[in-house]
Amino acid sequence: MTIWTLLLLVALAACLLRLRQQHQELAGQRLQLRELNQQRGNLENVLEQRGRRLDVLFSAVNEAVMRVDRIGRVLAVNAQAKRVFQPSPLIELPQSMLIFYRDPAWHKSFANALKRLPEATALPDIEVDEWVLASRLAPLGKEQALLLCVDITEQAKLEKQRRTFLSNLMHDLKTPLTSLLGYARSLQSFGDDESLRQEAAQVIADEAKHVNSLLDALLTLDQIEFGGSPEDAHCDASQVVRLACEASKPQLEAKAIRLQLQCPEQAMVAMSSDDLHRCLGNVLDNALRHSPDGGEISVGVSVEGSHCIIEIGDEGPGIANEHLGRVTERFYRVDAARNRALGGHGLGLAIVKETLSIYGAEVRFTNHQPHGLGVRLIIPTGQLYRP
Repeated sequence: MTIWTLLLLVALAACLLRLRQQHQELAGQRLQLRELNQQRGNLENVLEQRGRRLDVLFSAVNEAVMRVDRIGRVLAVNAQAKRVFQPSPLIELPQSMLIFYRDPAWHKSFANALKRLPEATALPDIEVDEWVLASRLAPLGKEQALLLCVDITEQAKLEKQRRTFLSNLMHDLKTPLTSLLGYARSLQSFGDDESLRQEAAQVIADEAKHVNSLLDALLTLDQIEFGGSPEDAHCDASQVVRLACEASKPQLEAKAIRLQLQCPEQAMVAMSSDDLHRCLGNVLDNALRHSPDGGEISVGVSVEGSHCIIEIGDEGPGIANEHLGRVTERFYRVDAARNRALGGHGLGLAIVKETLSIYGAEVRFTNHQPHGLGVRLIIPTGQLYRP
């Protein structure tokens, strides 16, 4: 064997050894890759299982909850979120948040909050249909987050009513006080004018009466809200109706309005006589203010099953159907200028509704044809209502 052949064999053996080593290294790398793939698959399964468990958990939550990724795609929603946002049943997740809510200003805040993850961020309120939701983005691991939407619809409604109430109250106090101040200054400057003094005295008396009536109504509402109902309250509705009609006699005669009264000898109700008289007084006052001179007001009392029905009807203009559901709201007026001119303060029917609700009673309104408004007080005849 020549030296060259020997060298060739040695080189070949070295090459084979190197190939075997590379093959073993490659096999080891393949094994490691297989193990890594298996670990990744296991991790994905674990994450998927955890995601499903979270989705199951949040399905039982009463608030709307969405699971989103870092780019803002919705991965899962609970039942309440579906009820609020009403996505199409054909939509398959993941989907952009734009599919659920499209307010540009909110999405800008949402995008900024995603960038700040894992920091939790409060977002602007979401308003969709009749819902108002306080939204917040909370981190969920490194790649996901929870969009929590707490229903604050009722709180938002109450806050809006509070603002409206204060605004109307300030307006109702400012108007008569402005008149009082104006006439007081006129008396200072032109007090020698007898006709001006008479006019000023009348206006001051009327406006003071209006302010006093407004304050009385506010105190009444406060007593209703915090006073509750008396124990074992009951009275004869027929007797209270007769007394309320008798108290309205001067206003009836002033406008030459006829009163048609029909009621049984006795009709017992689970309500105090003072509260029922107050309700009847407000309803009759409303009917008198809006009835034309020479018109007619009808009052009827009947018992139907476990309820006593008191109906008051007038021949006034009635109330447009879109306003019927709101006339018992505090300070709500169908025509603010007209009601102010007639002496109303927008609290009478609110007092009626809130007083009746204490006793489990209710008030309903119906427009008569061709004109006129019908008011039905439906009051339990049995034991005192306990909410």
